[in-house]
Amino acid sequence: MAPLALFLCLVFIAWLQVRDFKRHKSVSVALWMPTFMALILASRTPSGWLGGSTVRTGLPNDAAGNLLDQGFFLLMIVGSWIIASSRGVKWNKLFAANTAIMLFYFYFVISSLWSDYPGDSLIRVLKDFGTTVFVISVILSEKDPLEAVRTVYTRCACVLFPLSVFFMKYNYHGLGWNYGKNGTPIFTGVTVQKNSFGEMILVFSFFLVWDHLETRPAGAKWPWSGMGWDRFVLLLMGSWLLHLSQSATSLVGLVIGLALIFRSGWLASRMITRMIFVAALSLPLLLFFTQHFTSIFTPILEALGRDVTFTGRTDIWKNITSTTVNPLVGAGFWTFWGGKGGQAINEAMQTVIPNAHSGYLDIYIDGGIIGLTLLFSVLFTSGRRIIANFDVNRYQRVRFAFLIVAIVVNLTETNFARPSLIWFATLLVLLEFPFLKANETSSY
Repeated sequence: MAPLALFLCLVFIAWLQVRDFKRHKSVSVALWMPTFMALILASRTPSGWLGGSTVRTGLPNDAAGNLLDQGFFLLMIVGSWIIASSRGVKWNKLFAANTAIMLFYFYFVISSLWSDYPGDSLIRVLKDFGTTVFVISVILSEKDPLEAVRTVYTRCACVLFPLSVFFMKYNYHGLGWNYGKNGTPIFTGVTVQKNSFGEMILVFSFFLVWDHLETRPAGAKWPWSGMGWDRFVLLLMGSWLLHLSQSATSLVGLVIGLALIFRSGWLASRMITRMIFVAALSLPLLLFFTQHFTSIFTPILEALGRDVTFTGRTDIWKNITSTTVNPLVGAGFWTFWGGKGGQAINEAMQTVIPNAHSGYLDIYIDGGIIGLTLLFSVLFTSGRRIIANFDVNRYQRVRFAFLIVAIVVNLTETNFARPSLIWFATLLVLLEFPFLKANETSSY
């Protein structure tokens, strides 16, 4: 039965892709390169799909990596650089337009010098830079860059949403779900763990909604007017999958993102937008002092099924001290958890900890106060620039909404400067592309 169901699933995916081709006609064949990149970031590495290790290449204790996976990422980086360069992208202008992002990466290149594993650290930061900036440049150098952005994510949703439903129904070759320590099933779909699963649904659902708003008939009275049933089915799948993922962080992120897109009237004013931005940037500081704000956080956390320890995350955070990490410069880019400091925390907690479960804390671990300052510089300068152009078109609203989503999601999950769908999408909306001509002047 499962092989037949898989065949029907693939036929359905093909039909969805045909529908998408008709909806997005101006994109080139080259857009499949960033689409494949997004598919892998959203699910499993190539070796993971072929039955190899399900650990994503580059995670803490996987320094050597897998040759197939490394070959794939190298192909994506070099191929994207060649395509973007052939389209006339001037890299010096691109880098100059994104000074904060470039300084962020430059610092972490230097940080490899004091890492426990300098070679691995340098490779990882260069890999992260290439698989984001170079691959994103292919998307933004398309004839219609905003349509290209939407096409990448809708194509991915057309593939990974149906496959997730199939895997979760049949647990095909062990894909779809597994059992937790207490014996309850944990649904993972096409990914390797439930949080990644939730983040995949968050990102694809977010961009599916934006794509619908841009392609619906002109003059439609209601937000959902003119939605094709294929889009409706995909969003319905996404809602069901998000419920099964039990990823509270992703649910909150999606609700916030959609609310920011659909807000209107005075709620969409620049003053309110600035207030939202300041409040979002203040959340990481409040998080680290959560014991002093228990009365504020407790009702929210209980509603989400979490406790004031953020499901044990604060136990990890308490063990990250000046004795395990240099507070000024950190431990070097992305090698801490496989080095001495990570081993000390593993011994203290008597379990293997893959990351700090906070994007801000992991950046602090990697680069200390300097690295964290550079991260906030990226977020702050990008936010100010987006707000200054907030009334240009709907894309500016989408950019701002996803920036806030990224800020919130990274409170309890690590995505900053990691090969994840969240980070890829974050840089995609934050990157200032000097050659981008926003020819979509959509009304709200």
